[in-house]
Amino acid sequence: RRRRPGTRETPMRGARPRPYRRAVTTRPGIGDVPPPEPVLRAARRAVPPGTPVPALVRIRQEGVMRMRPGSRPLAFTATQDLHVGHVAFRWRARFPILGPLALRVVDGYAHGDGQLRVSVLGVPVQRRGGRDVAVGEALRYLAELPWVPFAMLGNPELAWSAVDADRAAVTATAAGVPARAVVEVDGTGDVVRVSCDDRPRLAGRSAVPTPWTGELLDHRTLGGIRVPTRAEVRWDLPDGPFPYWSATVTSLELIGPPPPPHGGRPYRPAPGGSTIP
Repeated sequence: RRRRPGTRETPMRGARPRPYRRAVTTRPGIGDVPPPEPVLRAARRAVPPGTPVPALVRIRQEGVMRMRPGSRPLAFTATQDLHVGHVAFRWRARFPILGPLALRVVDGYAHGDGQLRVSVLGVPVQRRGGRDVAVGEALRYLAELPWVPFAMLGNPELAWSAVDADRAAVTATAAGVPARAVVEVDGTGDVVRVSCDDRPRLAGRSAVPTPWTGELLDHRTLGGIRVPTRAEVRWDLPDGPFPYWSATVTSLELIGPPPPPHGGRPYRPAPGGSTIP
């Protein structure tokens, strides 16, 4: 079919998702930037060639969380959507209290803004936002890239730089400031650790930049891609490590059409809390 000069092709509705390709990343205004070798190794390990690129990855988790050192662990179940083409996620968790009574927690980040909301019986009991929350939530997305490995090479909002043969640093901009994490990849290509030196940690009424580490374990194939199925995270405090969150991934889905190119229709949460754009 011939097209008239000065027009451009428009993708047809219902077109099949484009296959995953191990190509270089592109950051707008910077050009083609080959990602560091550990990132390429991780992408090759996680995503089989030809796998269609989704709009997002949805995982379900079971785990426990501690609010402070020495406190009892609180069990939770959660569903999380991680976007491929943008630094954006939404974590919806239920913490049982007694019978049907439960804390509902929504943790998320999109458009440079991070939010944490806690409610009981639909009544808000805590809401947090601002720059420190935005930076912390952006760092959470970076730490959870192993659960959305398509984004390692396909998210134009990420900037990668080499650290050494097994580590690479990834940076995103949150609330106008850089959020940087270091991703560690083992010899087989599995991402086994993510860390940052200065993740904001709430201490009283203020946020204190604190070293943070996430250990990624038990890598298996879920939903057609290889991901860590268990994670343990901790604050590295001056008086010793404080492991405060651990979870097991019980399922993984690839959802939606390919993400729009940079400059296309922006990511918007859909009505009802779904993050499908």
